Amino acid sequence: MQRIPLNAAKPGMKLAKEVKTPDGQVLCGPGLELTQGLLDKLYKSDVHAIVVEGHPVELPDDKPLAQRIVELEQRFGKVKDDPVLRALMKLVAEHMIEQEIQK
Repeated sequence: MQRIPLNAAKPGMKLAKEVKTPDGQVLCGPGLELTQGLLDKLYKSDVHAIVVEGHPVELPDDKPLAQRIVELEQRFGKVKDDPVLRALMKLVAEHMIEQEIQK
């Protein structure tokens, strides 16, 4: 099972988990095969990511969370004395952790 951004989804993939709108309304359930029409409906419903069966897409963030956090800290390394950019880095790291928990 893999959580993917909706723009990486293709017709023929099967949902592994139900899909909900941002306000919690269930749009479709697990086991449903994606069609272009369904993908269009999900876009219109403001869905940004879905969980599909298998591991059909190689994503750039397929790296372990710890490695992604280290890379984030390296990217912000040159601005470590800037409190605003440090706060931004912390927010991004927290978001990455929340996304990992939701998987």
